[in-house]
Amino acid sequence: MRGQVWITSIAAAGFVVYGGLVLVLESIGSVAGSTAMVIEFGLLAVLLALVLSVVHRTMGRQETTLAGLRAEAEAERYRSQQMQSQFEELVEKRVYELQVVNGALNREIAERTQAEEEVRQLQKRLELILDSAGEGILGLDNQGRVMFINRAATLMLGRDPEELIGHGHHQLIHHTRRDGTPHPMEECPIYMAYKDGLVHYRSDDVFWCKNGSSFPVEYVSTPIRDRGLLTGAVVVFRDMNTFK
Repeated sequence: MRGQVWITSIAAAGFVVYGGLVLVLESIGSVAGSTAMVIEFGLLAVLLALVLSVVHRTMGRQETTLAGLRAEAEAERYRSQQMQSQFEELVEKRVYELQVVNGALNREIAERTQAEEEVRQLQKRLELILDSAGEGILGLDNQGRVMFINRAATLMLGRDPEELIGHGHHQLIHHTRRDGTPHPMEECPIYMAYKDGLVHYRSDDVFWCKNGSSFPVEYVSTPIRDRGLLTGAVVVFRDMNTFK
């Protein structure tokens, strides 16, 4: 639009100049009419040639500019398409990776849930076996704390499981000898089993109940090993009063 206005202005200026020259020629009386006409047409031809030349150059520059703009727009469109394509590929890749990770996580959760259920079932069966035994059974860690206890043991000791689990067995049931003297833990055969790794058996010892009474016991303390390391002991005992 700006180019068209500029061309129109040049043409108008040219014709104004042309009109002025014609007036000058007409005012010169010494010039014959035919000669003035030739000059007039010559000037008009030159003026038209000049205007056409300017128009041609201007249109050429406009075409070049438009061609450059079209090329730039096409290049920009191509770059945009490339960027969009790369972005879509990246999104697709990330979605796939997330799907893979999510699938692996779901499998891991399912496997862990199944493993936990199997452990619960195994623990339940173990508890049933322990509670079916007539002897008292204690499971101890390597610090002498009770990890599990069966029903027969709680009945003989007169204690609820919660009073024993997590607490030291020696301080609760084996702290005093038959004659009433203190029984040091370091001399306890049960303690020695999870320290020296040997099986210890006694048939002339006593255990103490919650109410302060005691009963004669026969017991065997067997060490527990995990990958070669001593991790505790299992104590199986029975009340000798029931076997008299």
